[in-house]
Amino acid sequence: MGRKDIFGFDLSEINNINEELVIELMEEILNEDKSICRCHLCIEDIYALSLNNLPPLYVQSTFKDTTSQDNDLTRVLDREKVEKAVREATNKVNSNPYH
Repeated sequence: MGRKDIFGFDLSEINNINEELVIELMEEILNEDKSICRCHLCIEDIYALSLNNLPPLYVQSTFKDTTSQDNDLTRVLDREKVEKAVREATNKVNSNPYH
């Protein structure tokens, strides 16, 4: 993406927490089903498709630092929705890989 600052303010600490949760759940799902292709392209496709089917959930580092308990609650509440998106993306990519 390149530059992540404006007027001297570093914006690199603003993150989509759904990305973190997608990666966590992808790892769990891929570990439970060894038949899913783990090539670079399929992993990228599952990741991108999962994120494209979820709303972004951006938080600032200061928010994450001051509301870690609330952040954990948000992750639990969104976990089912994110897991569904990852499973759907995994099934779609696995049944129709680009290679």
